[in-house]
Order: sequence, then structure tokens, then C-alpha cells
Amino acid sequence: MEKNIKKVITGAKKFRKEQEEKQYQKFWAEIKVPFTLDEGLKKYTKYELDAIRKTLNIKNASTLKKGELIALLQERIPEYLEYIAFHLDLERFRLLTNIANNSGQMIAPMLKDNQIEYFRKNGLLYTGTFEGKKILAVPDELVEQISAWKNNVKLKAAVSRNTEWIKLTRGILYYYGTLSGTQLVNMLEEFTKETVDFAEYLTVIHRANSYHKEIYIDERYFSNNRVLDPERVQKEHQSRSSVPFYPFTKQQLLAAGEPGFVEKNQSYMQLVKFLTNNFEIDREEADDYAEEMVYAARIGDGPNDVLSYLSHTFELDDMEIVQYLTDKITHLMNNTREWFLKGYTSTELFAQEKKHLRPLPTTKLNSSDDKKAVKVGRNDPCPCGSGKKYKKCCGR
Repeated sequence: MEKNIKKVITGAKKFRKEQEEKQYQKFWAEIKVPFTLDEGLKKYTKYELDAIRKTLNIKNASTLKKGELIALLQERIPEYLEYIAFHLDLERFRLLTNIANNSGQMIAPMLKDNQIEYFRKNGLLYTGTFEGKKILAVPDELVEQISAWKNNVKLKAAVSRNTEWIKLTRGILYYYGTLSGTQLVNMLEEFTKETVDFAEYLTVIHRANSYHKEIYIDERYFSNNRVLDPERVQKEHQSRSSVPFYPFTKQQLLAAGEPGFVEKNQSYMQLVKFLTNNFEIDREEADDYAEEMVYAARIGDGPNDVLSYLSHTFELDDMEIVQYLTDKITHLMNNTREWFLKGYTSTELFAQEKKHLRPLPTTKLNSSDDKKAVKVGRNDPCPCGSGKKYKKCCGR
């Protein structure tokens, strides 16, 4: 059986390597520049051309042969260019205009595979190796059109608006986890002080998400891509209907909307420092562990779950170290802005709930009252309203 498992693993590694080599060849084969749209499209397979056709939403063309489809795309891509432009954000706008302003080509920046695929599926951008260097290039027919974008005031305003929509959406979902489209649009209108066209917004967000995959979108909800169960996040929100969403500022949400953003508060930094001081890991590795603990808190895990996870990586034999580590983890998790809590930390929400509690009576309870006192069980929901079990929250 062990031999069979090793054989399967070896086979999987070989297959993955072959796929990576195939992908590399597809993206970075030799290319001649300058080139025409016809020359660029001819390098694509029929399957890849069909992907462009679907992106451009060209109807009644699925049965066309490769040559016929290329001829059709040569007509439609330049016509579709302005529509694409009005749904770009600043990052993609700058990339395309920089290429156009550099005679239609530039040395390829660091892009993820899905980002390259995004441009290929639009028929705008072509990749390859020229004179030993990886480049991005646009066909001759499109260079002048794209170069003119920088003088289009209306287009630049749309790009600025799109950029703000995208960043605010990511920032909102970073802190709240999962929301409906209606909730998102209402929040956007509150922060931008402008009416948001829902159909236009959906187009902008879906296209942005094809380029930067930071949002999970299903039939009902928009979620941060680390949310495991959007339905549960929504149920937790609804169970706290009397609690408003935490009032973040617009600038806080724009900052959280940057790709790869992680809020690093004092508890976070203290944990990172503790990990680097007490275990044989560098700052970057400690940062990764701290980030995972933040997301553990957001999906409802407690300190014991995190310790169990860490025990597979670190030697936790020294009980004094374990106790200190537990304290640091608990402090971080209690001060992490949670999806279930509508962006509050459990510490903040507990303090808020405490304000509304009646003060305890100053007179001593008699024996009959004592018998009526209710004890909170270790596995009962915590009275603070965090949604966690008492033993994993205030009962630690």
C-alpha cells in the first residue's frame, strides 16, 4: 500500500510539472513585435479564441471555424475596447497605457497566471519571449486607441470611480466577511455619497475579480475569499440584528481593500515578536502564522484549536512557554475584528454589552435567591455575545 501511495504522489508531481511547463510554453513562447491582431490571434487555439468570444459576449458564433472566428474577432475586439476600458481600475488602466505608450510592448512585470489569462481572454494583451526577455504586447491596431485613453476625461473619471468601488468592496468584506449585493451597494452609496448603478457595479466587480481573485461570489452573497461558510456568517449577522456594523471610516476600508492587506494591531505584533524570540522561525514565517490565527478567530476557532494546529509544527514541551503562547494567542483573538461580530472584536462587543447590563444588587442574596442563581456552563454560549462557547471566550 505504501508503494502505491508513493506511486500516486510521484505521478501527481509529474503531472503538475508537465502542466506548469505547458502553461509556461503557452504564455512565453517566442513572439515577434510589432504584430497585427490577425497575427496575434492566429497563435491561439480554437478553444482560446472561443474564450475571447465568450468574454466579448459575441452571439451566434459558436459554430464558426477557426479562420472565420479570427476574422470576426478582428472586427469586434477594436469595437469592444472602449467598453472594456470603462470597467477597468487604475492598475489595469496604467498597465495597458504604459504598454501602448512604449511602442506597444514592455518587459513583463510580475503577474499571476490568472492575471495573464484575464488579458488573454479579452484579446487585448499578448505575451511571449522576445530577444530572450518576457514581454507583454498589444497589436498594432490597438496601440493608438489605448494611447488616447490618457486624454479621455470621462474614461479617467470612470476608472477612478471603479478603483474606489473595488477597494471599498474588498475592505468592507475584509472586516464583515459576507454581505449581499444590496448591502454592499447601500454601503458604497453611504461612503461615496453617490448613487451606484447596480448592474454597472456588478460588471466592474466581476471583471476586477477575474484579475485579482480576492472575493468569492455566489448566487446570493459576496464574501472575502477566506470565508469558508458564507451562510453561517450571514446567520451570525442576523442573530445580532440589534448590533450595527462597526463604523469604519472610508480611509480604513480603502486601506483594507489593498491586495494582501492584513490588519496588524498591537496584539498581532506582540505575537509575532514572541514567536521569533522563542521558536526557530524568521519574521516572515511568524507573520504568516499570526495571519492564520487572525483568520482562525474569524471562522470561529478558539485558542485551543490554534494550539493544536501549532503543536504539529513546534515543540511545545515547555509549559511556561505554552502558557505565555496561549496568553498571546488569546489576546490576539480577543482583539481581532471578527466576521461573525460585524467587524467588532469580542473585547469591544463585551464592553458594549456590559454597558447595558443591570448593576448587581449591593444587598447580600438570601439562601432562596442563591438557589435560583444560574451558572453558565463551559459549553454554553458566552454571555458576551461573541457566538463562541464560554470556555473558548470569557471562561478561559
